[in-house]
Amino acid sequence: MGSQASATPTTAVDHARGAVEAMPVTSRLLEVGGVALLWTFKVMIVASAAAALLAAAQMVRKDQRRSQITFRVCLMAVQAVTIGLAAVSVSNLALMTSI
Repeated sequence: MGSQASATPTTAVDHARGAVEAMPVTSRLLEVGGVALLWTFKVMIVASAAAALLAAAQMVRKDQRRSQITFRVCLMAVQAVTIGLAAVSVSNLALMTSI
């Protein structure tokens, strides 16, 4: 959620300064509902990922190795995406300071 919190304000400031959003979904959300809709959408995505991981954690069986591996891979995927979003936030910040 932290990377989303830093990415959204930079996107909003860039958009207010006239920059064009390269992501089609983000661009459309900004056009239709502004920053509030973009925030709502991002919070819903994070909440759904958290709910899916919590549900998966409840289904992990200690006696089944495949179940544990699958859950571990899901956790690592979420961590990788979070790191990627943090990198995008830093890139957005660098872009915003150069405008």
